[in-house]
Amino acid sequence: MRNVGWLSREHAYPTGSAPEGLVDALAMLARDAVNVHRGMHFCDLCPDFRTAREHTSRGDVFIGSGEIRVTDSGGTTYASPAMIVHYVEHHGYLPPEEYCKAVLGAVQ
Repeated sequence: MRNVGWLSREHAYPTGSAPEGLVDALAMLARDAVNVHRGMHFCDLCPDFRTAREHTSRGDVFIGSGEIRVTDSGGTTYASPAMIVHYVEHHGYLPPEEYCKAVLGAVQ
């Protein structure tokens, strides 16, 4: 298992334009988050708590808890916080190419 997207403002992360459809694919996968826990995670990258609190959901999908897991064609499983939806959409996080391919392939 490879972890992708566990971000903190204290550490640099790659940014760029996400592949077309990635945010929607991540949001779709977040509907079936696993390893959901009590409480919620607030985005550490947002400028303040109020903004972070507003981004614990994307539409009707709660992304403040749990993980997205996806397996690529080679058998590698990736685990990401459901909050990766927000990181990509609002903070320009660009996950590794192989992860993006696995996510996009999982929803086709």
